[in-house]
Amino acid sequence: MQWLIALETDGDPITSCRLMNIFRRKGVSIVTLAMAARPEGFSVIAVADTPESAVEHIFNFLRRVEGVQLVTYYRHEPLGDASFVFIDADVDSSSIARFLQTFPESKLIFASHGKYLLEIPGDRKAHSASLDFGKQEILPFARVKTSIPQPELVTAQAS
Repeated sequence: MQWLIALETDGDPITSCRLMNIFRRKGVSIVTLAMAARPEGFSVIAVADTPESAVEHIFNFLRRVEGVQLVTYYRHEPLGDASFVFIDADVDSSSIARFLQTFPESKLIFASHGKYLLEIPGDRKAHSASLDFGKQEILPFARVKTSIPQPELVTAQAS
């Protein structure tokens, strides 16, 4: 089953290296991967093929990795009530422009190197968007799990 995994990490590039190793060891088959820098660290987004039986374990494992601040999982919903759309515009750069013309009220969640994650308002269906465009690079998803952002720990200092 296809999943979209969105991660927020600290600014240490070693955290991203750890994530790639975890994906490899846990058997997560990456279909598409993109990374973007933010002032506080990095955002990583991956479309992956993973058995549904492994999702809970991988989610809990990722949210405990040092340097990972937030983990969100989205399930591919080709026939469901998806409210998120992943667009791989590397295939056709005009697809993002056409999508935004059709759904101007969409909220951009992630953008990096031709990979976009958009949230569609509740009254519009992401599934209908993928049907309207009929493109493989537009995938509808539904958010199923998200962790609580991990605050920076403050250590007590002896006086």
